[in-house]
Amino acid sequence: MNKASKRTRDNLKGVNEKLVMLAGYALAISEQDFFVNEGLRSTAKQQEYYKTGASQLDGINKKSKHQLGRAIDVYYVGWKNTDKVNDPRWEKVYKAFRTAAANLHINIVFGANWKFFKDNPHIELAKGE
Repeated sequence: MNKASKRTRDNLKGVNEKLVMLAGYALAISEQDFFVNEGLRSTAKQQEYYKTGASQLDGINKKSKHQLGRAIDVYYVGWKNTDKVNDPRWEKVYKAFRTAAANLHINIVFGANWKFFKDNPHIELAKGE
């Protein structure tokens, strides 16, 4: 069983309670250890991501789910930015989140499933949660 690191716990501060619970559950059952790299995001940080092309939302006219505490970015332990997008460790993390979400009756959206702006680390609460 994996445990939340201090980094993960700190990065979950200000995040919606359902998403915090979901991340903890997924971490406990995942066969692939992972960490939460980012949760709640400031407007300044969102604008920085927008200016560099890392986000399509400017943070003012269109807010990110991160700014609302409704999204997290997770990475598997050992991730490197040179890893392949389809590295099998991603699927192990997603499987844990899918199982946790089903068991907790929480609907989520994976950035990896987006059509035009794939974002493997991104997991957000679905509309209505």
